[in-house]
Amino acid sequence: MHQDLSVGSKLEHFEITGRLGSGGAGAVFRARNLNDGKEYALKTLTSETAINEEIHKRFVREISVAQKLKHENVVAYDYCGFDENVLYYTMELVPWGSLGDVLAKKKKLPWQDAVECGIDICRGLEHLHESKIVHRDLKPANIFLSDDGRLKLGDFGLARDLDSMQLTVEGFTVGTAKYLAPEQAMAKPVDGRTDLYALGCLMFEMLTGRPPFISENQSSQALIFRDMMGKHVKQKPPLVSEFVSDCPPKLVNLVDQLLEKKADDRPSSAASVADTLESILNPTENPSSETAQGGEDSVQEAKSLTSRLVEGGTAERKSNKAAILIALTVLIVGAVILAIMQSQK
Repeated sequence: MHQDLSVGSKLEHFEITGRLGSGGAGAVFRARNLNDGKEYALKTLTSETAINEEIHKRFVREISVAQKLKHENVVAYDYCGFDENVLYYTMELVPWGSLGDVLAKKKKLPWQDAVECGIDICRGLEHLHESKIVHRDLKPANIFLSDDGRLKLGDFGLARDLDSMQLTVEGFTVGTAKYLAPEQAMAKPVDGRTDLYALGCLMFEMLTGRPPFISENQSSQALIFRDMMGKHVKQKPPLVSEFVSDCPPKLVNLVDQLLEKKADDRPSSAASVADTLESILNPTENPSSETAQGGEDSVQEAKSLTSRLVEGGTAERKSNKAAILIALTVLIVGAVILAIMQSQK
């Protein structure tokens, strides 16, 4: 019988020290390795879903995918265990939350920050695709901010290993539908360009504060899901420039290309997208320089990006606050001058 975990629970040599979050099937805890004192994120199924055979298989598949991946822009796998009838695995702790948390607060990002995010995401996708893995669930909630300053891809519950059997389309959520490629919506074969379509949706959202497609049908989740699928398959997406005016034309065109209905019309690889984003961010630099390849300068740049992402408020809100402070300062100074003048009469 599966047990629900709480602070103080122990699984083999791990002790639960806190709860980080939960999704439709699994729960993620903060855990300490009792052997060396290091902290990790520990993921397991909830008691309600552990008995579901399909979800259980997906969890096992997620572990097998995580074991294959090792890259600075992918959440690192650590250990898999089974104790007290609980199947679990541990991974790198990413304590700064997700890109979804950032967008929930800020709504949108300056285009420079969005481009930097896109570069990190592409580098992670490049590793997945080289490992013959298609993420298939790329969305803000599955992109994490780490201590080393990088964005890291995680949550491989719907990932497809091209060397193994294909997953069914069962279990897709309405939220995920905002980022699904047309071929995925129609249950057709997928490859790395499927993730690039999702990246286009994500870039669009980071730049404009909304996904490229929004359902007008709010009567039920099933109808919303179907409506969204239809838009991804048939409707031409709007341009980023229809919502924001300060994006470089090259970035607007790249996002539009990522959102092409046919996979053959999208960029050929995550690496090529990353190089294009590098050229947009640093138009006078050589994309093959040490910075583009992940040298020390790029690490420092990524750290400053993480700092900017976790700061509260958008640039517009900060500008408004600055304007308010200036106005208050003027009023206070005016009041002081008026008081001095009155006292001299």
